[in-house]
Amino acid sequence: MRTTIFASALLWGPELELRKDQLVTIDDGTIVSIKQGTQDDAELVLEKDHVLMPGMIDAHTHLALDARLPGHLDLMEDAESKQTIRALKTVHDNLHAGITGLRSVGDRYYLDVLLRDMINKGTLEGPWMQVAGIGMKGLHGHGYVGKSFSGKEEFRRQARENMFNHTDWLKIFITAGAPPKGDHVNCFLTREEVQTVVQEASSCGIKTSAHCIGGQGLRYCTEEGIDVLDHCYWVDQTDIDLIMQHDTTVCFTPGVFMDDSRLPLCPQGHVDSVLRTREQVIKRLSNLVEAKPRFVLGSDAYHGNLYKEIEYMVALGMSRTEALKGITVYAGFLMDQSVGVLQEGYRADLIAVKENPLDTPNALAEVSFVMRQGVQIR
Repeated sequence: MRTTIFASALLWGPELELRKDQLVTIDDGTIVSIKQGTQDDAELVLEKDHVLMPGMIDAHTHLALDARLPGHLDLMEDAESKQTIRALKTVHDNLHAGITGLRSVGDRYYLDVLLRDMINKGTLEGPWMQVAGIGMKGLHGHGYVGKSFSGKEEFRRQARENMFNHTDWLKIFITAGAPPKGDHVNCFLTREEVQTVVQEASSCGIKTSAHCIGGQGLRYCTEEGIDVLDHCYWVDQTDIDLIMQHDTTVCFTPGVFMDDSRLPLCPQGHVDSVLRTREQVIKRLSNLVEAKPRFVLGSDAYHGNLYKEIEYMVALGMSRTEALKGITVYAGFLMDQSVGVLQEGYRADLIAVKENPLDTPNALAEVSFVMRQGVQIR
């Protein structure tokens, strides 16, 4: 099916260049032409002054974990049926908020694999997904969406079970979620366990991701070749140097510590930890931003609220344009998808907003148009 959209403004190419009065022609879900024109030549005309841009990509979320719900962490012990119903809602909410793609880095029961496959087959409406299946953590470690293992052979077996179920990623949880009261960051996996997961992923050509806030766990992950470090809340200069030396991608999720609206929904212990360490976390993340690592952004299951992460990254010292690339250009590149760029040859996953997000804070909070693979959603 071929269609042409007229946009009075759009963000073109990998540099998000603002162009005026553009005609975007889409054929079979792919952008085939972008050129200047008038609305008389288009089947679909966006509202005047609305800005067309690539759809958002949430590079760190969990489908059945919904941080918008009170007590959401404890809800991860719910039965499979309840978690699946919850995941169906988050899938819907993300797409209608303009999140046309996502990376789910750990869910129970392989429900992420199920929903991904249903979306790919066209039997369920939702963002395209890459999924990690069962997240792997130590017996004594952190990870509400993970399962516990001990010893490299247990990690090997679970890694292979994940890949048997056709996951796109392997995910480990190597440190705690909250910063420590002292300087020492607990590490819950051995170097050999990390190495085993990386070897298994490499053997089948998939990538690895690690929940990691810093310290010894970060050293193991960077040195053994983990592809993405999620969070990095407690990095010091040694950690930053390792990230840069190994060219490891960072998935920033600053809203967990910077967004007060999340706190009433969390256990008091987590709230106390956030308030106690927030100032130091901001300082450490700002130092990491200044080093300019490869990066993407994620909401960590605050579904539909990915746009907020842009503002937190700006507060940490990143340019608004660069932050916006973290949920479009860079995320598509990380996941080897022809998405995240409004340019010929890329998939037509598009959204429109009332104001230019390169200039206006929180412009992405109100998405007026969503298109997924050439099909208009709203």
